[in-house]
Amino acid sequence: MKSVLFLADANTHLAGTERIMTVVANGLAGDFKVTVLTAWNKGLKPAFPINDNVTQDDLGMDDRKYHLRILLKRELKKRLEHWLAEHPQDVVITTGGRCLSVVPSLHDGSKKVFWYHFCFNNDLLQLKDPRLGTVSKLVRLRKRGRKIRYARRYDRVVVLTRQDLELWKQCCSNVSCVYNELTIHPVAVYDYGKKSVISVGRLEFQKGFDYLVSAWAIVNKKFPDWQLDIYGEGRLRDELQQQIDQSGLHDCVHLVGNRKDMPSQYAAHSVAVLSSNFEGLPLALLEAASCRLPLVAYDCQCGPREVIQDGVNGFLVPKVGDVEGLAQALMRLMDSQQLRQQMGEAAGRSLQPFTHEAVMGQWRDLLNEITV
Repeated sequence: MKSVLFLADANTHLAGTERIMTVVANGLAGDFKVTVLTAWNKGLKPAFPINDNVTQDDLGMDDRKYHLRILLKRELKKRLEHWLAEHPQDVVITTGGRCLSVVPSLHDGSKKVFWYHFCFNNDLLQLKDPRLGTVSKLVRLRKRGRKIRYARRYDRVVVLTRQDLELWKQCCSNVSCVYNELTIHPVAVYDYGKKSVISVGRLEFQKGFDYLVSAWAIVNKKFPDWQLDIYGEGRLRDELQQQIDQSGLHDCVHLVGNRKDMPSQYAAHSVAVLSSNFEGLPLALLEAASCRLPLVAYDCQCGPREVIQDGVNGFLVPKVGDVEGLAQALMRLMDSQQLRQQMGEAAGRSLQPFTHEAVMGQWRDLLNEITV
């Protein structure tokens, strides 16, 4: 069997990249000899369960002890070289982080894959965050340059959407697209007559919840009996709550926080909305669609247009930040229970490309192709 190594700085966080990496590693273990290797888990367990037929290991580093990036990079390279000498691999796949710059410099004979979980332009799009200072903006621009420079040294770059594939091709020729798979067990909508909208994501600039709250101020004038529930936590919670209160929406817009039973939470609503400035491939839309919710989203880079067929299973709002457009799209669905059910059922039928079988097939084909 060919050997495949999934390499990450750490996998102890309850985040999308860690979850999807674990799902793919588990899924490929029947066809490849799979190992998940981390640099500094610091004795903590992985955030998501890894199958028994997947080998787990850690390099035993502590990134907090290295005050200079160059020293951390040198030690990481040294330990990786030693580990790979003892455990030769056919393919090394990294999701980035500190490993991004080190992996291409390893001369162990393996094929190197950079699996990128964001959109190509995310560093540029983050510059629109009004909270960023000049230094932070310069850091992001430098990060973008490094990302492209290192990506060109990999045998393959794997991105999450067809839209992002075309953006990456402007600077790299070694790019493939593999979707993330749906990872929840869906619960169908309980009642399309329920007057409630759900939105899910971290309370950060990326997710654009300030746009959504502003749009709801318009919606509320026509549909005062509807509720908006925003699930997630983040640094902007207090700021968003202040916006809600100042807009007089405290009785109808709720910051719910995190919940473990998300399929049931989706099913308790009748519309799902995503107001992001940018995405990689929005799992929240896939999850909502699997629960047969009609969808509304900005056509941001990248991902919503891969999930939403405009006018079929939901609505795409062309311009990110168009508060009026977002409100109008929501109200079209809120105005018709029949349309909500029609589009929700279409959403549930649209997910074949994101099934486990489809995604694992793409990964098997890609790995076999680069190791011929």
